[in-house]
Amino acid sequence: MENILVNGLFIISGLFLFIWFVMIYNKIVNYEQSSKSAYSSIGVELKKRSDLIPEVINSIKGFVKHEDQLFKHLTKLRSDINAAKKGNKQSLLNLDREFFKSVFAITEAYPNIRSSEAFLKLQDILERTEVNISASRHIYNSNIDYYNSYIQSFPAVIIAGLFDFKEKSYLEFDENTTERVSCAISI
Repeated sequence: MENILVNGLFIISGLFLFIWFVMIYNKIVNYEQSSKSAYSSIGVELKKRSDLIPEVINSIKGFVKHEDQLFKHLTKLRSDINAAKKGNKQSLLNLDREFFKSVFAITEAYPNIRSSEAFLKLQDILERTEVNISASRHIYNSNIDYYNSYIQSFPAVIIAGLFDFKEKSYLEFDENTTERVSCAISI
């Protein structure tokens, strides 16, 4: 009877240790995967920034170019109208009609010719993207902190050592990642 009781205690103890071992191992794996996921999120945000910024800049360049063309065209028409005032009334009427046709055609084709709004939108998009990148970096470093703290604590340090889980480094910044993004838009 005592043998059965002792064997039962060994089996229960062994089962308890196995479950405890598996739980610690799974927690280490969970922390490691969370840190990998957070690192991947940084890459996603950086990719979004690298894809988004040139696209927005090109669209703003297009707005600015069309706005510039509109102002040049309007200035030329105004000069022609002022010159026609000195001439006959018929040429003045023709220029007035041409002026309004041109203005309406341009505004119909490009209803949002407001470069200042486009620049404000670019600034907002860049700011939100930089905030997302900063948040992703913070999340990554927090996950690394949890992972490193856990694998260094007892008894996880034993299991981490058995399965060669190594301490991970916090995100390092090189000169390129800490510089602010500057966008020069020229027409």
